[in-house]
Amino acid sequence: MKKKLFKEIARINNFFTFHFNKINEFVKIINQKFKKISSFNKYLIFFITTLFLYLFYLSIPSLYDKGFIQAKLSKMITEEYNINLSLSSDINYNILPRPHILIKNSKFYTNDLTSPKELGQIKKIKIFISQKNFFDQKNIEIKSILINQANFSLKAEDLNYLIKFIEKKFSKKKLNINNSNFFYIDDNENVISIFPVKKLSLFFDEKKFQNFLSSSGKFFTMPYRFNWNKDLNKNMNSSIFKINKLNLKIENFTESLNSDLLMKNFIFFRNMEIESNIFVKKNLIEIKSTNKSNTKNDTLSYEGLIELNPFNLDFELKLNKLNFKKNIFNNDLLRSFFEIKHFYNPNLSSKINLKIDNLIKNKLFNSSAIFINLKNGGIDFNNTIFNGNVGNLNLINSDINNVKGDLIFNGSFLFKITSKNEFHRLFQIGKKNRKHLSNIYFNLEYNLTKNKFEISNLVFEPGKIKNEDELSNYLNNYSNNSKNPTWIDFKIFIKKILLDYYDG
Repeated sequence: MKKKLFKEIARINNFFTFHFNKINEFVKIINQKFKKISSFNKYLIFFITTLFLYLFYLSIPSLYDKGFIQAKLSKMITEEYNINLSLSSDINYNILPRPHILIKNSKFYTNDLTSPKELGQIKKIKIFISQKNFFDQKNIEIKSILINQANFSLKAEDLNYLIKFIEKKFSKKKLNINNSNFFYIDDNENVISIFPVKKLSLFFDEKKFQNFLSSSGKFFTMPYRFNWNKDLNKNMNSSIFKINKLNLKIENFTESLNSDLLMKNFIFFRNMEIESNIFVKKNLIEIKSTNKSNTKNDTLSYEGLIELNPFNLDFELKLNKLNFKKNIFNNDLLRSFFEIKHFYNPNLSSKINLKIDNLIKNKLFNSSAIFINLKNGGIDFNNTIFNGNVGNLNLINSDINNVKGDLIFNGSFLFKITSKNEFHRLFQIGKKNRKHLSNIYFNLEYNLTKNKFEISNLVFEPGKIKNEDELSNYLNNYSNNSKNPTWIDFKIFIKKILLDYYDG
C-alpha cells in the first residue's frame, strides 16, 4: 500500500515538473522574441491596446437601459437648465465626435406643471455626457446640450415665459440651438414672422456672474449677429444687434423700474445716430426719441406704440429736412424692405407717419406728410401729401406689390393747384396760353426694380383732352424713353401737354 501511494505521489510530481519546464521554455522563447521588437513597435502595441480598452470603455453607455436614461435625462435637464423637454424613446448612443446621446423627435413645453403648453418640436437633441464614470448609469453627467432642427412657435402671451426665463441664472453648461426657426404667431395660429437661427448659444459665466446669449441667423432674409448679457449682481442687461449688409448696429441697455422695463436704445446707421427711451409694459411697448437723436446735419424726433396682442405698430417720425429723391425715392434699403414677403402678412397691422418740414433740392414741393399703412396683407401710402407754393399733391389710392420678381408701385394722384400764377411762372407758360386749371388727376405705375414708369388716365379739371389717342401715345413714348427725367425734362413734359393736348 505504501509503495502504491509513493508511486502515485511521484507521478503527480513528475507531471507538474514536466509542465513547469514547458512553461518556462515558452516564457524564454517569448522573451527572446520580444527583445527583437523595436521600441516604436512596443509603443505602438501599447497605444493600440490602450485605445482598444478606451473605446471599449466609451461603448459602455450603449448597454444602458433606455427607459431609465430617458427619465433620468428629463429630470436632469429640468433641474440644470430650467426647461421642460419631453424626450422621446428614440434614443441612441454615439461616440463621435464626442460621447453623446442622440434623441429624435422630442418636444419643448413651458414649465407650468398643471397645464404645460407646447412651444416647440425638436428633430434632434444631442446630450453630451461626461466620461468620468460610464460603469454606473446612475452617475451619468451632462456636459452640454445641442438642439438641432427645431421649430419654436411663440405667441404674445409666451413672451412672458421667455422674459422670466432670461431673468434667472442660466446653466454654466452650454445650451446650443442650431439650424432652427422661431415662428411668431397670432391667436388664430397664423404666422406673422419667421426668424431662422443658424446658431444660438446660452450659458452662465461664473467669474463675471453674468448670463450670456449669442445668436446668428437671418432677420427678414438679411444675415445678422446678436449678443446679449445680463449682470445678475447689478440687474442690468445689454445687447448688440448687427446687420453688416446694411451697416446697421443697434445697442440696448436695460434695467427694471418697478414693474416696467426701461431700455436705452442706440441705433447707428450710416450717417445717423439715434437714441431712444423704450418702456416695456404688459403687451405694450412705448418708444420715444431723446434730443440727442440726429442724422447728418439734422435732428429728428419720433414716438410710437407697439401692441403685442394682437400685434400692431403705430409710429410717428418727424424730420426737419430731407432729400426725398435721394433718401426715399432712390433708396435701395427701403426698396429691399418692401421686397420682403413677411411685410405682406395679412395679420400684420402697422401705421407709420413720416412728417418732413423741409424737402430740400425739390423745385415743386416744400414739405410732406407720408403715411405707410400695412393691413390685410397689403401696403399702401394713401393720404400721403406733398405741399408746395404751386399746389398740393395728394396720393388718393395706392399699393405696392411683388409681381414676378419686380417691385411695382401703383398710385392714383390729385394735384390741386393753389396758386395759378406760380404754376404758370414755374412751368414758363406765356399769358396767351394760360388757362383756368384747378386740378390734375393721373395714375402712375412705377417699376422700382427696373426703374420704369407709366403715366395714364390723365384728367384736367376744368377742361378736356383734345385727342385721347394722341395723348396716350405721347405718354407711352415719354414713359419708355425717360428712365431718369431731370427737372428740365419734366417742365418740358408738362408744358407740352398743356399747350398741345389740353383744351381749357
